[in-house]
Amino acid sequence: MEGLQQVSCTGGTRGRRAMIKKLILLLTVICSPVSAQSANPAARLIPAFEIRANNLELTRPAQPEQYFDKIGRRAGLMGYESGQFEMWVWPWKPLLGTSTQPMLAKQIVRTISVTPEVTTLTYTDEAFTVKERIVVPRDEPGAILLLEVHTTTPLAIIPGFIPVMQPMWPAGIGGQFSYWDDEVNAYAISEGQWRAIFLCGSPAGRQMAAPPAHMFADNPLQFRIDVKPGETEGKFIPIVIAGSLPDPATGKMKFDSVKATYNRLWRNAERYYQENSDYYEDLRRSTMQVITPDKEFNLAYEWGKVALDNLMIVNPRLGRGMVAGFGLSGAGARPGFAWFFGGDAFINSLAMDSYGDFDKVRDALTFTQKWQRRDDFPVRKKNAADPPRDVGKMAHELSQSDGVCDWWNDYHYGYNHADTTPWYIVAMADYVRTSGDLEFLKKSWGSVKQAYEWCLSKDSDNDGLMDLKGAGLGALEFGKLVGIYADVYTCGLWVQAVKEMKYMAELLGDSGGARQAEVQFRKARPQLEKKFWMEKDGFYSYGATEKGEQVHEKTPWAGVAMMYELLDEDRTRKSIEAFNGADLCTDWGVRSLSDKSALFEPTNYNYGAVWPFISSFFNTAQFEHHNSLAGYQILRSVISHAFDHALGVVPEVFSGELNEKLGEGYHHQGFSTTGYMLPLVRGMLGLQVDGVGKKVTFRPRLPADWDSIV
Repeated sequence: MEGLQQVSCTGGTRGRRAMIKKLILLLTVICSPVSAQSANPAARLIPAFEIRANNLELTRPAQPEQYFDKIGRRAGLMGYESGQFEMWVWPWKPLLGTSTQPMLAKQIVRTISVTPEVTTLTYTDEAFTVKERIVVPRDEPGAILLLEVHTTTPLAIIPGFIPVMQPMWPAGIGGQFSYWDDEVNAYAISEGQWRAIFLCGSPAGRQMAAPPAHMFADNPLQFRIDVKPGETEGKFIPIVIAGSLPDPATGKMKFDSVKATYNRLWRNAERYYQENSDYYEDLRRSTMQVITPDKEFNLAYEWGKVALDNLMIVNPRLGRGMVAGFGLSGAGARPGFAWFFGGDAFINSLAMDSYGDFDKVRDALTFTQKWQRRDDFPVRKKNAADPPRDVGKMAHELSQSDGVCDWWNDYHYGYNHADTTPWYIVAMADYVRTSGDLEFLKKSWGSVKQAYEWCLSKDSDNDGLMDLKGAGLGALEFGKLVGIYADVYTCGLWVQAVKEMKYMAELLGDSGGARQAEVQFRKARPQLEKKFWMEKDGFYSYGATEKGEQVHEKTPWAGVAMMYELLDEDRTRKSIEAFNGADLCTDWGVRSLSDKSALFEPTNYNYGAVWPFISSFFNTAQFEHHNSLAGYQILRSVISHAFDHALGVVPEVFSGELNEKLGEGYHHQGFSTTGYMLPLVRGMLGLQVDGVGKKVTFRPRLPADWDSIV
């Protein structure tokens, strides 16, 4: 929605007050037809219901160019605090908002208030106040916008949008069309094969624009809601965006089903709001709570649980899994990283295990197992030119548009990372250890062993360590250091995976597997020292070439091996002290590369930017290895990002020179939230849970001025 706009009036102050004001609400969302029996708004309003007080509420003056989102399992609404937004009903985006009047929403938007269940934008003018309450139900393919209007003059509210109707990147379609449906008082948007239908309208609205029958209009589609003074007191005006699920037999959408969804949404708005409120209250109470003397830490911790929970979405074709994050797609078709990333899911699961959100972790792990490389997957007829199948390798990424496009065969991104597979092993063990869920391990053991065997096969020089030769990408995805033979991040992760294989094999009584993993661990662990320790530099190298030449660059990528205590303790201490310097550590996080390096570029994603993701490991290692004061400083710097950009979420990446989000960085990135959640619980609190052994270890490293923790 692109917010509220006031149309200019003439005739002086007195004449201006006598004229109808117009409030322009521009929708950038996935639209769907709506049913409304009357154009009379008073007949189609919702009795206002109480918006509950919530002590997690975050409120501040609105920043019109700042991001916000509301995410459900089947839909997500992402926009700017001006009121402009785009909406997704996974995996489709039908519309983009646009302006049709000279006065923009940002000129009269005043405040934003965010709780997990509802976001409220408040717009004010001398003659009216409008509160726009945005609710995305947990498990419905749509959104409800409730307008609370107080006006002293006749007011025309005009929602509008430009239809787009495109599936998520990289798929594309043609034959889109839109039309106004008098029965439902809404615009319908679809395409020639009816693979998706969306409705956008209001039971209190009436048509303004007349779109072409078989193509999209160049101008915004608009509908109008007229409000008289006093008419809406004690009422909400509903605007609804709705889709539906395809018919399981045909894969096509049914208009009646979409219409039913729309009517269900606006007629049950209070119930959906209350369900959201109850859901997030249960999330708060059913998982570990932390109360410290620092209010910002307490808020960030609870909002971290919400942000990570929001990553779990339901795709009608692919199922329930964990996406990597969210952000505006604009004129494109990638809403941030809202497609499925295996490595992100595994990394984020460590944070979710830490506070006990086990059901979602299990669902995320189960989802990734469906896309593990098999001899017959992807299903493509083999020929002599086909490369080896890499059986057991875990998928790096999966677009939500798989099915609209042939993701696995037509694009090369699916399995392009080496680190995803050892992360799967580590994440599986972490889940089993903290939850005590041995049954899931038994069901998954074949998959875990296949992943382990794939990793073993990527040791081309037989030194016990995984190398990147033929395995895929590791820590970095581009640039001068991509071609190296091995990096400390992937190798450290692999050694931890070997250690975890021994642990899991012992739990299942697989004595042969446990012995093999023990031998592998004894072989591999010393090689970490041999390959990466640089005595002259006094810290661990980023990587090494196939000839054994070390890369003399200072980076925090050794943090994974340090966090898991896989490296020599004295050398780890020296490395952390070196990494604590101002060339890596800033007041807003940890750089990916020292600013003294010749390769350093402050706005380069891999070569100098501040990446909260890296803090997950290095910051936890700081606490684990008696650098709590420096660790606290980094932890606080990352936590601050949950409040100084979009409220309650952390952006993907920042400049290495200034405390500013990079333009290429998305607004809500899951592993950026893990960037403070993991070191907060396992680092600063020193909390480790052994659900199998029924044991909790608590070794807090708290700031000296804290007098309590609950």
